[in-house]
Amino acid sequence: MTSPDTVVPLLVFEAADCLMAIVASEVGHLEKGLREPFSREAGEKSPGSLFFDLDDYFSGAESDGPWLHWTRGTRGAWLRVRRVIDVVPVSLGGLTPMPAVLRGQTRTRAFLAAGLRNDEVFLLLDPGRLTA
Repeated sequence: MTSPDTVVPLLVFEAADCLMAIVASEVGHLEKGLREPFSREAGEKSPGSLFFDLDDYFSGAESDGPWLHWTRGTRGAWLRVRRVIDVVPVSLGGLTPMPAVLRGQTRTRAFLAAGLRNDEVFLLLDPGRLTA
């Protein structure tokens, strides 16, 4: 007897000239068109907040796209992406784990697996593994 495959909604976005995805339920907020991902008037920027422009982080070129606020438990960060593509249900059994050689590198260790969206490959990103 086989158990049913776990399906998780992933938010697919473009950054650093490739498709990436994060668990959709871990995205709590999206800021479009703002230079900074917070309102100075509302005082939403908390000390110690992490900010990652993913284009800059992976390719060295700054993005002008929207910011996503990622949270997992007590951890969180603002992630700037080039554009948001879609939220898609993905079978965890259909993902291919990243090779060990890439999981050990500073910049690529944030990627856990690769998957397919239609005919396009995306990388599953764990924002908790990004380093400032």
